[in-house]
Amino acid sequence: MKPSHVIFAAAMASAFFLAPDDSQAVEWKKGMSSPEIKQLQQRLKEKGFFTYPRATGYFGSITEEAVKAFQRAMNLPVTGIVDDATYTKLKSAPASNDMLALGSRGAAVSDLQRWLKRLGYFHYPQITGYYGAVTADAVKRFQRANGLPATGRADRATLERLKQKATSQLAASSDVLTIGDRGDVVRKLQQQLQQLGYFTHSDITDYYGVLTADAVRRLQRDNGLPVTGVLDNQTAALLERAVKAKTTPHAPIERERSVIRLSIGALGEDVKRIQTKLKELGYFLHSEATGYYGVATADAVRRFQQAAKLPATGVVDSETYERLIGQAPAAKLDVIELVADAAELLGAPYVWGGDTPEEGFDCSGFIFYLFQQQGVTVPRTVALMWNAGASVSAPEVGDIVFFATTTNSPSHAGIYIGNGQFIHSGASTGVTISRLDQSYWKQRYLGAKRLF
Repeated sequence: MKPSHVIFAAAMASAFFLAPDDSQAVEWKKGMSSPEIKQLQQRLKEKGFFTYPRATGYFGSITEEAVKAFQRAMNLPVTGIVDDATYTKLKSAPASNDMLALGSRGAAVSDLQRWLKRLGYFHYPQITGYYGAVTADAVKRFQRANGLPATGRADRATLERLKQKATSQLAASSDVLTIGDRGDVVRKLQQQLQQLGYFTHSDITDYYGVLTADAVRRLQRDNGLPVTGVLDNQTAALLERAVKAKTTPHAPIERERSVIRLSIGALGEDVKRIQTKLKELGYFLHSEATGYYGVATADAVRRFQQAAKLPATGVVDSETYERLIGQAPAAKLDVIELVADAAELLGAPYVWGGDTPEEGFDCSGFIFYLFQQQGVTVPRTVALMWNAGASVSAPEVGDIVFFATTTNSPSHAGIYIGNGQFIHSGASTGVTISRLDQSYWKQRYLGAKRLF
């Protein structure tokens, strides 16, 4: 008999003795090979554990890790060996039809993001309900930390383990609050944040929403804590100390805010200061700050107010003055966070005039929203961004790249993310990634500018 025939006969004999029989125990492990192991891999793939593109029939390291992940999910001894108990569970476990992956949307994705945020893996400030690149990266980190295949897809095993961990943490620490939580404890949190000037909404509610998360993020950023938007124990302790210090009887009484009102006809240093700041942001287009409040200044103020979602009166009242000049030093832009936030919005629809994830984005609204999340105010339109930015010879990550798509002047813009690529909201694509060297964009490229 030829050597190849001997090997073939041995393999067939091995397959015969390894054939699954419900009446007797099974034991498959690393190094074995048979058609039945191929069926095993297919079963594991149906359940979302075997991630190799195809079933091979060879029990290697990938199959062993898939078996271990399945055993962990089913609370079985984690051996990597398919014994009778493992095989029985594998036959009875339902297929993973509830897998979430890139492109998924809806309440299930929102729950996934809340669990990941509670456990410190999902760092995006808002619960979006959209499964983007940032969500996939958070899932991968969770999977690696919990001995699951790091696929970035939330299969049944991942969802069960995630829910279990998040529920356990919440039970162990009632101080942890995040988006979606409700109750008197949220009401108290908002009151404390309001005392410190972080929560500026007119009404105190019992719901932890985007406004509350943004207030918590500002508190964390100002005090050097991880900027998560989640009220963890460390943030709660800081908040308690800050409120106590502010309300102690020995604390100096805060002076009433001075009333400011500047309008057409006003003169002086305050007007010049307003004009200088408006010029920095691209709203005031006069060659120099004059110190006289004329029609051009009023129009610039009105455009700023519209972008900042303030009443567009053209008059600088106290709120406009504070929003424009700011009482704190300018925020330092974290380009890594900026790009990560942008990636999370891939696939968001194009909507003319849109500047929120809920409604969609036009090209400048997309940029405006992302910089706003970093605490950096930029102009709302492409033309004003072009006027406000400092020219750079070659774009770096975080710079704005401009294109003339409808006229000879800037009419489209995106954020440069490195490697010759930029992310933008296109009218026909929504939020997507394109290359600068693509024929269409290369012919219309005007240059890059820095807004931070």
